[in-house]
Amino acid sequence: MRFNRNAPAEVRELSRLEQSSNYVRGTTTRNRQLVGIDCSSWVDYDVREVTGAAVLLQQYLVHLRTRPLPSGTAYALNCTGPLVLEIPADAARLVATATSKTGRQMILPLKASVNSLRLAFGRQLRAEPGTELVVVSWPSTLPDGDYRTELSFTLPRPHMFREKAVYTASITCGGSSYLQPILPLVTTMKQAPAFTIQPSGSTFRVLLPRIAGAIGTETQTRGTFSCGR
Repeated sequence: MRFNRNAPAEVRELSRLEQSSNYVRGTTTRNRQLVGIDCSSWVDYDVREVTGAAVLLQQYLVHLRTRPLPSGTAYALNCTGPLVLEIPADAARLVATATSKTGRQMILPLKASVNSLRLAFGRQLRAEPGTELVVVSWPSTLPDGDYRTELSFTLPRPHMFREKAVYTASITCGGSSYLQPILPLVTTMKQAPAFTIQPSGSTFRVLLPRIAGAIGTETQTRGTFSCGR
């Protein structure tokens, strides 16, 4: 992350997280049928051990399942849903890009100044006071691969702020469409971990929370999503 002290102050954030591009769709063929999808995410961490510097790779696996469904229920489930960010409400001039290992860059679709997003069971993912939600989508034309994502925005003046990020799956089921948070598996932004950003003119790293415990390599969890309006 880099913070430019000019007025207006510019914030540039770089991140890299690998998600499975698992996608399933269909129609139930019997009563009380269950449908679901498994979504995997990988995060690599730079760690320092007694033997020296190392890289720790951790996998986070979410098993999403419905309640029993009637026959004839259509569904489309996509693990690669939008990235939802919570940033200061005074942020402006937002741009998101994805850059491949070969250097190919693509501007990502972005929707800013969002107050709430629809979740399962009639819930809403709402921005906390003094913040706004930003929705960054992955276009279908983006080939599979390893990408570095960058978000840049400006603030009217340099100031400390807190930021949150939630990776989601896209759910269409029984006539309803919404987002399902998967990393972390939350129902409110209050439950998501926050990163405190201090203004700095030099590049600095934000330490991400481990997704599989201190030294574990994998963790699994389960969630239930709904069909119907």
